[in-house]
Amino acid sequence: MTPQEKAKELYFKFYFKIPSIQDEGQMQDEASKQCALIAVDEILNNSIDYNAYDGVDGNDIWSDNDYWIEVKKEINEL
Repeated sequence: MTPQEKAKELYFKFYFKIPSIQDEGQMQDEASKQCALIAVDEILNNSIDYNAYDGVDGNDIWSDNDYWIEVKKEINEL
């Protein structure tokens, strides 16, 4: 899964768990991003860096931390 796909997956997992407030979709959007960023930060803070095969883009090998840093960037761009 690419970092962009993982970012969207995390975002939408939180988005659909946060109650929607009428006419306040922007708050739901921002809360979803913040929750996803917290999750990625926890992964980065507790990870041991190793190489991971992501299975896309010509069989790229990612450092685990590099992958999650890219996911974090993608979340910020949502």
